[in-house]
Amino acid sequence: MTQPATSNTNNRPETSISILNCLLILIFRLLLLGVGSGLALIFGIVVANAYPNPNPEKPLILKLLEHLDNKQESRFFNFSSIREPTEANLLKQLTPVQRVQVKAQLSELDKRLKRLSEDVTMLETQLGTSGGNESLEKRIQGITLLLKEPSTLSSDAPLVGNSNGNRLAASAADKLKVTLPSDILFQKSKSTLRPEAGLILDKIVTDLQAYPGSTIRIAIHTDNPREAKENRNLSFERAKAVQQYLSSALDDSYRWLIIGYGETRPLVANDTEVNQQRNRRVEIAVD
Repeated sequence: MTQPATSNTNNRPETSISILNCLLILIFRLLLLGVGSGLALIFGIVVANAYPNPNPEKPLILKLLEHLDNKQESRFFNFSSIREPTEANLLKQLTPVQRVQVKAQLSELDKRLKRLSEDVTMLETQLGTSGGNESLEKRIQGITLLLKEPSTLSSDAPLVGNSNGNRLAASAADKLKVTLPSDILFQKSKSTLRPEAGLILDKIVTDLQAYPGSTIRIAIHTDNPREAKENRNLSFERAKAVQQYLSSALDDSYRWLIIGYGETRPLVANDTEVNQQRNRRVEIAVD
């Protein structure tokens, strides 16, 4: 009965030794495989450097990785890569010849703009106005409004009188009519003529000499920053100042009609500085 027990005990050490031998063999083979692969890689690099392929191709592993990357990018498309064309991109599309042409055109436009600005400034100086910080377009518009002929006189109740102070009715038929901005003849809120106003009025005297014995109508208009009565009085005093200057240069055959309209005959609404300047005007006409 004791003989079988002794046999089982002797078989256990043999089994443990065989498992250990298998593990050692496996480790040795793995080490041998790693060393062999490393030596093969080094040998391949040396051969590739010594004898390069005239038509090289990417390794299969790299092709496989790129293929996988392309699939990944197509799955998650980056919409931020789509950009609207910018000025820089548009400039890049121009050829060198086109760039030179565009620069030449810009230079010519800049010169024209400077010449136009100088011409507008000259006109403003002649008219006694100033555009200030307004754009060039608004300054031209203001000059155009100042030079535009006023509308026909209507029948409200302005201050009307002749050189002796008698009230008269104004005629509607004009043989000669001149309209000037008040700012070139008078200082602001003043009824005395500017020193340089004589240069302008002397030219009008020359025109009036062609109408001896005629009735000369002088009408003054203001804007509305003051009281209506004050504006009428100011316009009437200004009309008298113009009449006195012209009559001193003409003979006694002329008759005079002076009118102070004040603010009652605006050409446009007095809501901007340009419009107020347009409404401040002097009208000299031969009736």
